[in-house]
Amino acid sequence: MGSSSTTFLLFLLSLATLTLSQLNDVYFQHDCSDTSGNYTANSPYETNLNTIISRFATLTDFNYGFFNLSAGQSPDKVYSIALCRGDTNQDACNTCLNYTATELKQFCSRNKAATAWSQFCLVRYANRDLYGQLENDPRTCAFNPMNASNPDQFNQTLNELLNELSAEAAAGGPLRKYAAGNATVGSSQTVYATMQCTPDMDEQNCSTCLNFAINEYQSCCSTRLGCRVLRPNCVLRFETNQFYNQTAVPLPSPPPSPTTSPSPTASFSPTSPPTSMASLEFPAFGFVFALFLTLSSMLLLN
Repeated sequence: MGSSSTTFLLFLLSLATLTLSQLNDVYFQHDCSDTSGNYTANSPYETNLNTIISRFATLTDFNYGFFNLSAGQSPDKVYSIALCRGDTNQDACNTCLNYTATELKQFCSRNKAATAWSQFCLVRYANRDLYGQLENDPRTCAFNPMNASNPDQFNQTLNELLNELSAEAAAGGPLRKYAAGNATVGSSQTVYATMQCTPDMDEQNCSTCLNFAINEYQSCCSTRLGCRVLRPNCVLRFETNQFYNQTAVPLPSPPPSPTTSPSPTASFSPTSPPTSMASLEFPAFGFVFALFLTLSSMLLLN
């Protein structure tokens, strides 16, 4: 009985440790802008900001993880851009957005503009329209303290992978600009990476943002076994463990191309005469008629 009780207590302790580990694993980075001014408590601006944050908790449209929201009227209008990682489903996306927006307001309790990057999402809000604006700040970089054992080979493989993913993400459509993949370093190690832009960026701006992110990784966390480069319009991450889902939520199929009925003469080449109806539809009759003429000629000669 004593042994069973001890085993059960150890089991409960392991569950508690796991839960604490999961809670501590939540990733959060934020930036409070001092250049956009502050709002006062219970002001119309704070009311509009609270309206947007409450919408993150009640989103019903997934919109493939990208949201462009606003609330209120000028001069107290609040604008917000939010993006979930391309492999997250709607439940995970909504949870991340709600958590991140709520935490961001607490950390930046009076700033009119702020940005946060969490484990699966990005949230921004400001007193100006953010949609379609390629911006360089705020930005940050976080890295794994461990270095690759073969840094030259690791960096070469990683650079090739990131360049491929950058082109793929930038070429994405207006619903999602996301790419994920992996590459083998040497004979035993694999590096996994994701790159993503907010879909309000066109291909050129997305490519520009991701190229900046690649340059930042090379100066911030070159040779590291993991890194996140976090920018206002795009995110880069790589690790030596697979941190993303293999399949993203599928995008809708493109509409079918319009088709036209062929014209009656479309099957005929302009340089070739049309096939005769006799040879097309009655080949057996033509053969019998020719045989009849041949036999008749032979009888007359005899």
